[in-house]
Amino acid sequence: MATSTGSVSTAAGPLDVATLVKQLMAAESKSRLTNLTNKASAFNTLISAYGNFKGALTTYQSAIKGLNTASFSSQKPTVSNAGTGSNLTTDPFTADVNTDETTKKMAQKLKSGGFPTGKIFSAGDSIAIKVGTEQPTFVTLKANATLAGVRDAINASKAGVTASIVTDGSGDHLVLESNAGGTANTIKITANGSLADLNYNPSSNQPSAVTQIQAPRDATKAASGKYTVSVSQLAQAQKVSSTGIAPGTTFESGVLAIKTGNGSTAIIKPRTNTLAGVRDAINASDAGVSAAIVSDGKNDHLVITAKDSGSANNLRITGTGNFAAFSFDPSGKLTSPGVPASQAFNAGNLTLQVGGKSIGITPTDLDGSGSVGLNDVAASINAANAGVTASISNDGTQDHLVLTPTGTDPVALTGSLDYALLTGSSMGQLAKAQDATLSIDGVTVTSTSNKVTDAISGVTLNLSKVTTAADNFTLSITNDTSGVSSAANTFVSAYNALVKAVNSLTKQTPSTTKGEVNNSAPLGAESSVKNVMTQLRGVLMTSMSDVAGSISLSQVGISFQKDGTLALDAGKLSKVTTQNFEGVSKLFTSTDGVVPKLQKLMESLLGDNGIVASKSKGLQDSLKVNTDQQAAVNARLLTLKDTYTNQFNRLNLTLSNMQSRQTYLTQQLAKLNAK
Repeated sequence: MATSTGSVSTAAGPLDVATLVKQLMAAESKSRLTNLTNKASAFNTLISAYGNFKGALTTYQSAIKGLNTASFSSQKPTVSNAGTGSNLTTDPFTADVNTDETTKKMAQKLKSGGFPTGKIFSAGDSIAIKVGTEQPTFVTLKANATLAGVRDAINASKAGVTASIVTDGSGDHLVLESNAGGTANTIKITANGSLADLNYNPSSNQPSAVTQIQAPRDATKAASGKYTVSVSQLAQAQKVSSTGIAPGTTFESGVLAIKTGNGSTAIIKPRTNTLAGVRDAINASDAGVSAAIVSDGKNDHLVITAKDSGSANNLRITGTGNFAAFSFDPSGKLTSPGVPASQAFNAGNLTLQVGGKSIGITPTDLDGSGSVGLNDVAASINAANAGVTASISNDGTQDHLVLTPTGTDPVALTGSLDYALLTGSSMGQLAKAQDATLSIDGVTVTSTSNKVTDAISGVTLNLSKVTTAADNFTLSITNDTSGVSSAANTFVSAYNALVKAVNSLTKQTPSTTKGEVNNSAPLGAESSVKNVMTQLRGVLMTSMSDVAGSISLSQVGISFQKDGTLALDAGKLSKVTTQNFEGVSKLFTSTDGVVPKLQKLMESLLGDNGIVASKSKGLQDSLKVNTDQQAAVNARLLTLKDTYTNQFNRLNLTLSNMQSRQTYLTQQLAKLNAK
């Protein structure tokens, strides 16, 4: 029997087997594969079109997400000065409205009681978490789990909360925070078995180990009105500078301790003994300060500045050994080491350095006691009028010489021989720590920062200058109708862009030839697309009730056109916004308002289980089935090709043999006739 080789020579017989098989297979392939390949092409076209549809929806979702409460209830601050005179202050402060945390939506946060580290929660036990009006999500432990395992199971369940663990002296605590803010998204927990301590029902009178550590809060806004504002003092951070230090000076012994306000004390020991090493060690520490080196052309000065302003953030710097040169008391005073009350100074002298000035001090026996005592030293320093005031303090055991600068220069006292006991230095205060002080409608307000966030609810004041008695500044907070107009334009433009994109994907063009079908865009017959657009239009038909009655988009100047897009009547919107600012804001941004509804709908449509994902998955599954069917048909066609080839090979051989016999018989008959 002849076998298929895929190419058969006609020399084997009178038939052109290869051509016959090729023609037969072309017919078979057309009848068996064409329908499948056409379907595959249609599936691919639909998959691509749904990808474009999803892209258009995602773009729309992004635009809608950018619209929030502030977008449609924006307010604007205006600062004016009604003072008189030629030396009025310009721009002493600016105001930001609804940018601070006090006006923002806040999510509820719950914390469980403390669990022992390593506590095991039993497999099969479950917890149901309900957020707002959503259906509860049930989480069942598949195996014994620690608190970390419970946390991970909750997070994997997508229950609308985020779980975490915090640890303190009472144990490990499970913390749950709602993923959505606002009072409409409170959490309710029902748990059983080993998880029972996680039960939480805010409406129940039963005690619970779970407590609320952050209450949910809806977004609010600043109260419109006028406020009289004056600024008498700006907040500033304390800054101190050392006395002049000769370049190349090293610091071989001692340590440096820096404390800012009520913070902890940072102990600093530089890795290198240069002044730059001291600076770098301070900046690398967590001391709440920054350090720099400033040169006066002859000597270097170490300048230390507190990172936080405010009167509570005073610096206290204590240096031992070589680092004593950087000591600083919040009062600015230099206090010498203690000496006995009877201490006599009979040999040596003192050098007082105040800023860049050095004054030699030679104390004398002024009280006639027969020797120079600490009182004589103080009197001699005061007599020098060197920019410090000397006094004596006693700590109960010893006396201390106290030098109080009359200015801000650093002070150093160097003694020789007996006076060496009084050697010391203090950094000078370049700027003192102070709070900002201002008056709002006659009420005195202090702030540790020039960014005042808690004086007027929803308003942040940014102070930059002190006002004068001639000034009369008024801060006005008013509704910003232009902001609403801008947000409304964005709202309309985003929807119209979506409609135009969808129209191009669903366009139907009637045929101009009788009997021919209409030309249709890829999604022209897709009910899923029509369903999505119907849902969106339904939300846009939302109306809200307020004190003035019902209010809808059409009433504020946003209406549908014949082609399905939206039109904005700017004049009508401006008029309604001026008359009913709160109503317009509520229409767009309240919990049941248009924008939150659209945001929620878009999350549903574009979610993993949404209509777009489901449709795309269905098409992908159908395409896979089609691909498998084509592979099966191609396999059968290969078998059929072999069958045809073998059949025609055999027929060709048979015909060839018949031709040979015919030739033989013809020859034999011719011989017989010849006899």
